[in-house]
Amino acid sequence: MNLLFLLPLFFIILTILFKYIWIPLRIQLHFLRQVVKGPGYRPIFGNSAGIQRRMFAEAESSRSVSFNHEGVVERVMPHYYNWSKVYGDTFLYWFGSNARLALSDPDMIKEILVSESGSFRKIRFDPALKLMFGDGLVALEGERWVVHRRITNKAFSMERVKVTVF
Repeated sequence: MNLLFLLPLFFIILTILFKYIWIPLRIQLHFLRQVVKGPGYRPIFGNSAGIQRRMFAEAESSRSVSFNHEGVVERVMPHYYNWSKVYGDTFLYWFGSNARLALSDPDMIKEILVSESGSFRKIRFDPALKLMFGDGLVALEGERWVVHRRITNKAFSMERVKVTVF
């Protein structure tokens, strides 16, 4: 009877260790071998606590914001701004046990979006974000995305943008 209780408990503990310790550490080691650094992985929570602390600290600061690209990114995403200064254009960070690769190099982004477009999928929205964004262009994939993209592409033609901006 005791063995029947301990065996499932052992597999549950083993599964948790594998998912939250072993896999993230292997991912981090893989990227370190490719000289992609970033803030270290923290089991279960990843870098979420650090992101939250930086955002609260930035919101409470009374500095004025410049309206250039640097000022906005520094104020809205202070964690990303600080990590990009420390680790460079490409770095690895964590949402829970899920790794995120941040890229800032335009050539690398172009290569990923153009030549490797079928290799990457959009991150699925959680229900709260789905309520905020709906079923718009940001959330759609496949044929539905193509249809919506064609419709919105007409609205953002160069002639219409020039009339609106100038």
